[in-house]
Amino acid sequence: MKEVLWVFIGGGLGSICRYMIAVILKETDSIYPWSTLLANAIGSLLIGVLVHQLMRNNAMHSTSILFWIVGFCGGLTTFSSFVFENISLFKDYGLLKMIIYASLSYSICLCSVFVGMYFSKEFLT
Repeated sequence: MKEVLWVFIGGGLGSICRYMIAVILKETDSIYPWSTLLANAIGSLLIGVLVHQLMRNNAMHSTSILFWIVGFCGGLTTFSSFVFENISLFKDYGLLKMIIYASLSYSICLCSVFVGMYFSKEFLT
């Protein structure tokens, strides 16, 4: 039961951070949902750092994973919003705009994980 509490607290904090990113960015005239992309990129970068640090410290089965990766990063990043926004882009602006945003999001988030792992390896060890 303690594990569920760690995920709950981390997820709540991550969700608050995602909401604050949206409030700060206040989607302007852009058709692209930049706040979701930024939240997903930050979460991916953080996952990269955390995975490297936890693997290095042999803490892969600790409450750190439940709190930080499953909870916080899970609450911060948002696949459901990403999918909904892609459907909306397709419906409102067509396939090309959707493909641009989806490709950009995937590329940035994947690179963010690797940058986070590299940053962690080079500067936090």
